[in-house]
Amino acid sequence: MTEKYLYFGINAAASQTFNNEADQDLTLTTSGFKNPLPVGVNFIKNGGLKVTVVANDPGTGADNQQFGSGYGTVKEGNLVDITAACTIHATSGLISMTPVATDAVNGFTINTTTTTDNDSIVVTQLKPYALVSSGEPDFVVYPASGLKGVAVASATTTALHFESYTGDANAVDTITLTHGTGKFKEIAQALNDVIADPRNKGGAIVIADVLRGIYANKNLAAIESMTWTEDS
Repeated sequence: MTEKYLYFGINAAASQTFNNEADQDLTLTTSGFKNPLPVGVNFIKNGGLKVTVVANDPGTGADNQQFGSGYGTVKEGNLVDITAACTIHATSGLISMTPVATDAVNGFTINTTTTTDNDSIVVTQLKPYALVSSGEPDFVVYPASGLKGVAVASATTTALHFESYTGDANAVDTITLTHGTGKFKEIAQALNDVIADPRNKGGAIVIADVLRGIYANKNLAAIESMTWTEDS
């Protein structure tokens, strides 16, 4: 029998806000963004995060925020996605914003005379990347055959028990879903529908993905969040 795999995107999108920036670099931190930090020089290029800024005194002088031509006419208070101006270090979480002088189309230059104008620069996670080995994964995937039980934890929480990643005898990993009041039946139905559907053989099926807002059965259970506990 071909196995089916159940995907759970555990964490909501991480974000970090930068204010009073004095240079073209943004340094992500494990306390401000998330632990672990994203790695790989192509993380931004591959759509892993976005960088936005609320325009403050846009213009063409050193005492203005400057935007490349690719952003069109930027006005005070506009929320501008400047991801195209950004690159990331392979391991340190350092994001560099390319200035307009270097890239006249996609560049972004901070106000170099008044750092207080450089507020509301926000880095937001777009894709999951933290693995189980990190201890704080963005997602977990379990074979459907590893589902050991579904239990009511409270009126608004349901516990799903799976054979543990550790392989320890009699150990289970637990995913606790927080959902609408009295929605246990909808949780159980969604799991049953996914597991019983022969079209899902050999594939990974999203049960709930908080980061991307994807849910089985159109989220009839009104899932809001989830937690994961290993080897309990």
